[in-house]
Amino acid sequence: MKKIKSLGVANLRTEEDFGFQQQVKVLADEKLPTTGSLAAEGLPEESVVILTASVKEHGDAVAEMDDALKDSVSVPSMAAAVEAEQGRDAAWRGLNNYVKAMTAYPDEAIAASAVMAKALIDKFGDPTDKPQTEESGILHNLIQEFEARMSTDFADLSVAVWVTNLKNKEQSFLTNMQLRTEEEATRQVGIVKEKKLLLDTAYRNLVEKVNAMVLFHGEAKFADFIDQMNILIDRQKTVLKARATNNAKKNGEEA
Repeated sequence: MKKIKSLGVANLRTEEDFGFQQQVKVLADEKLPTTGSLAAEGLPEESVVILTASVKEHGDAVAEMDDALKDSVSVPSMAAAVEAEQGRDAAWRGLNNYVKAMTAYPDEAIAASAVMAKALIDKFGDPTDKPQTEESGILHNLIQEFEARMSTDFADLSVAVWVTNLKNKEQSFLTNMQLRTEEEATRQVGIVKEKKLLLDTAYRNLVEKVNAMVLFHGEAKFADFIDQMNILIDRQKTVLKARATNNAKKNGEEA
């Protein structure tokens, strides 16, 4: 007899859990015999009502989780973080444009210094279209190399003001991102955690109801839902198993 497999949804990360639960909601809406669906014909009305209530409870929990996740990124520091990121992008472009222009400077020595500076910038590439963490890594390395050569290769280039501006803008970005992270973490622990617990409970209730319905009424009206659910569950178990293996390997290397 078919049965929905067990899955420790509490072990799923928040985003993983939400993505999984969204797929469960779609399957439940499409495949389960609830009030008004043709698949409900032939089942006792009481059973259909119970199952319908469980599907609605789960769907409502998914919607509440969605709202909580959206709210978690709408923190007071968001605007400042966005502005700081735009500021560091502009600072990099300013440095790049200045150095590029100076490669045509009439003084050959200064122009040669600018060519070296432009080669250094080009070595790292344009970081402004990279993910935030990757951009920070690139800028950190770029700034370090400029500072190391400031009194030698770039002594006559007057580029220090541009590098200092970039360094200050990058630090401003990191400061604002740290504040944003702390605010988001507070919400994550609070509202989002609460909604995840409610969603996981609604999921377990739905699974229990479906498995019980199979025992009472047979698997015919639930087989398709169960088969597709088990495919989703197997995928999540693969993710959890891979993470456990990676964590064990990491802990072994650290030891």
